[in-house]
Amino acid sequence: MRIEIIVAIISLSAVVIAVAIIAILRYRKLRVDETQELIVAVPGEEKALTNNAASLLEIESLVLKNSNGQELALKRPDVKQNSEKQYREIAIRGSSAVGQVVQGTMPVLAKVQTLAQIAQAAPNGLFTATGSVGDLMRYGDGTVASFVRKGNQFGKHSGFTEVAIQTANPAAVIGGAMQAMAMISGQYYMNEISNQFKSVDKKLDKLIGYHHDEKIGVLKHANQKLYEITSAVNVDAADIITCQRLAEKCGEVYFEYQTRLDTISIDAKERWFNKAKELRELGESIDDSELNFTVQMCYQASALYEKCKLAEIAVRMKIGSGQERFIAEKIANLNSDNSMMFHRNIEQYIDKHYAPVIEKVEKISDKKKIPLISGDTDTASENVRRRRTELLDIIADENVDLTDGLLHSLNEPKEILFLQGESPDNQRVFVLDY
Repeated sequence: MRIEIIVAIISLSAVVIAVAIIAILRYRKLRVDETQELIVAVPGEEKALTNNAASLLEIESLVLKNSNGQELALKRPDVKQNSEKQYREIAIRGSSAVGQVVQGTMPVLAKVQTLAQIAQAAPNGLFTATGSVGDLMRYGDGTVASFVRKGNQFGKHSGFTEVAIQTANPAAVIGGAMQAMAMISGQYYMNEISNQFKSVDKKLDKLIGYHHDEKIGVLKHANQKLYEITSAVNVDAADIITCQRLAEKCGEVYFEYQTRLDTISIDAKERWFNKAKELRELGESIDDSELNFTVQMCYQASALYEKCKLAEIAVRMKIGSGQERFIAEKIANLNSDNSMMFHRNIEQYIDKHYAPVIEKVEKISDKKKIPLISGDTDTASENVRRRRTELLDIIADENVDLTDGLLHSLNEPKEILFLQGESPDNQRVFVLDY
């Protein structure tokens, strides 16, 4: 009986040992498979990579992922082939760097250096990627990054593991550098916008006297408030709200006068003999309809509406951190709207209302006339055409387009270099010098 018990115990032990061995083997196999699947397979291995320069050199690319799920792969540049390419460093080192940029105590772009020169200061190598400032800013929202080792196919990873880099998450460093660029760009465009408002104010003053002083006052108020905001050294969320409210007011004025413009009709009684008088009456009909005034009101309201939107984006850019998604959304809206804006298509609107008038002038002028009866039709014709020319001259010098410049600065793809350092102050970002 005792022998049977002993045999049973031995048999059971053997089974347990066999099961344990099988489990260990299966677990090791899973770990091997997992290592092949994940970019960073084993928690803790990332630390080894950052603590060992030789291991860092085995990294083929850094993959960043923001909170929207967008991925950005920074790959090794070919230093030999592109050794003479020139870059400027974005001076964004340390935790207080952004604050220093805002206060204007730190240069944003350092002197030009070649890729070969930068590579000499990068014992762990360089990584490069291309994207717009707006897109790159969004990688600074505290997201994750991973490594791709040499020999692995990019895209085989099944997920991201937050890298345990001793220094700082490269996503945060790159996003912070782009924020610094956006801040300075925002201040630049605020200054450029403010330079235009004095001219707008003079043009609005010339419109006073058309019995629409209340609406002119709305635009003058918007113009003044925008000037104050874009001239300010410090801005905050209250300025964003002000820009939005001013945009609403300008939009209301625009739609009121666009409605008036659509109902305007220019005509004059046909004169069988005195054609010069018919032309004079045609010109008087233009004046009585307030066509030129209404076009100018639509133009100014449309231009100020866009400047409100532009100022809001510039303010958000200057504020920086936390504004990335709002800036992207506002840029997308401005991109979709700006080609349809009245002030951008001003000549089409003028032609729409003046074309039938000019056509009638030409018909009258071409008819055979008795000079003594018809009068001076040449002078009368020129006076009608002059009204259109004056309208074009009034608005011509105002159509200075800052919006395209701002959109281009944020949307234009920029090549960046990321230098992986050993401490937060050694993380460095460079941008290609075009």
